Amino acid sequence: MISHKKVEEYILSLPNTRLDYPFGENTAVYKVHVPYQSTIATPADGTQGDGEQRTELYGKSTAKEQSQPTTPQAAASTGGVSSSAGKQDSARRGDWKMFALVAEKSDPVRISLKCDPVLATRLREQYETVMPGYHLNKKHWNTVVLTGQLNWVDVSDLIKHSYELVTNAQ
Repeated sequence: MISHKKVEEYILSLPNTRLDYPFGENTAVYKVHVPYQSTIATPADGTQGDGEQRTELYGKSTAKEQSQPTTPQAAASTGGVSSSAGKQDSARRGDWKMFALVAEKSDPVRISLKCDPVLATRLREQYETVMPGYHLNKKHWNTVVLTGQLNWVDVSDLIKHSYELVTNAQ
């Protein structure tokens, strides 16, 4: 069987990823930072694609950002644990988008991954350990139980596929 530690180490080795617990301590959520494109309206831009940018929001944090813990110790004490806490020295414009969720303390490990809808259906038909995403959009997410039916190469490929769907969907 594939361990939670092995899955987590692989996921966090992907560029611009972090671990977060927005749904509580029982669900590890892995997110990737996806920068805003200049042709897409952002909260600071105000308009879409006209080239005009408003800069008064740069460097200012929102109320939500101000309430976020700034150190790993503070994050742990509030229950909003984030592996990126205290590591962001400068503001980066964009969104943190989830691409993998792992049920903590689940044996065997259960991981939910974003997936192309056609591939998602095919995987569910082929493997009994691949199911529609638990508490997620069933068309776009699969939950995979890591019993050994899929080997590590297959699982890591599915993780990478999920990561690429999110990072390329800008």
